[in-house]
Amino acid sequence: MFRFLIFSFPAIMDVILGAVFFIAAVRLSEHGATPFMVTLSMAVWAIVYSLCSVVVGRLVTPRNAAGIISFSGLFIALVSLGFITFNGVYFQYFWMFFIGIGMACFFCPFQVFMKAMEGSRKGGLVRSTSLYTFSWSMGLATGPFIVGLVWGELVKENGWIYCHLLNAVLACVVGLGIWPLKNYCESKLSLEPEESLVSSEIDYTKMPDLAWLGWVMATAGCISVSLVRTLFPYKSSLLEISRLDQGNVLALVSCVQAITALCLMRGKYWMYRVLPLVLMSISGLIGLLLFAYGSTVPLFYLGAVLYGIYAGSFFFCLVFYSLVHPVRSAGYLSINEALVGLTGILGPLAGGYLAGIAGVNIPFIGAGLLVLAALIIQSVTIVRKSFVFASEFEQS
Repeated sequence: MFRFLIFSFPAIMDVILGAVFFIAAVRLSEHGATPFMVTLSMAVWAIVYSLCSVVVGRLVTPRNAAGIISFSGLFIALVSLGFITFNGVYFQYFWMFFIGIGMACFFCPFQVFMKAMEGSRKGGLVRSTSLYTFSWSMGLATGPFIVGLVWGELVKENGWIYCHLLNAVLACVVGLGIWPLKNYCESKLSLEPEESLVSSEIDYTKMPDLAWLGWVMATAGCISVSLVRTLFPYKSSLLEISRLDQGNVLALVSCVQAITALCLMRGKYWMYRVLPLVLMSISGLIGLLLFAYGSTVPLFYLGAVLYGIYAGSFFFCLVFYSLVHPVRSAGYLSINEALVGLTGILGPLAGGYLAGIAGVNIPFIGAGLLVLAALIIQSVTIVRKSFVFASEFEQS
């Protein structure tokens, strides 16, 4: 069980990332920055993260993944201290640039690392994907909560300084903690009997390469999730919904996303079947419609649950379809992370533009149409390729 501690690292890094996003947005807003300048802080991170993820994906291997992860943690610790030392409100853009580099050096290498540690065990890839998605989802939900608690309740004046100090400590835990966990995992792996490795029960090498389909699903999914996270607070303010309910709805999306990913650990072949993917996409569509047309808090809570189920499933597929390839995993994973970064820019910018010219409901409807298009593509693709792996389904 000790080896599962490695899956706490994505949670820690997304706690840091969620905190940094929240602190930057609040400090800029309180300083009187325009909405464009506020969203620009995340855009700077996303551009750098996307570009660096492609580069890191070309460099990372199972042998050097731990070293790159260690560098990432220690580098982000220094950047966190930089936020405190050179702390001008607009100087945050400078540090967001380097946060993008640091995070790009973590997420792709970590996925390569976890595949090397867990991929040879029975159900290893499914379990790893599930735990990884659960971990970072919970971290992203926790980061703003910690900032709100520390800055909003415990240390109200300049409390953001203590949040960055905490980020530095957490980053050091990742940077230094990867080595003993790596050594432990490798020693345990060498001692395990051969029959516990490489299960003949689950041979995904016979399955078609669906990494590109994961990118199609994630393009629609990541754009829609970025709209939920950025436009829902704006719509809520128009409806005079309390900040507490706003925060709870957004936290519920991430929590349900995490729980869904954890539940998907039990499946073997659902990611290659049409019906589960259709049902999960329909759940997302209904959730987006509730965000578009809902006007009461209970409807938004219901929308958060339904959309969270969809988000957990498409994020799972995005990672799994890339990890499962025996040769191209690192390259595929780098494309995944670049895609997440780019859609993190396009979603809010396009959604804000549409909301300004057509109303706040239209972006959610547009996102729903993207999800529907992705659903049609994935359904047709899997049905056409079903003859390749139909025999595998009979074993599940």
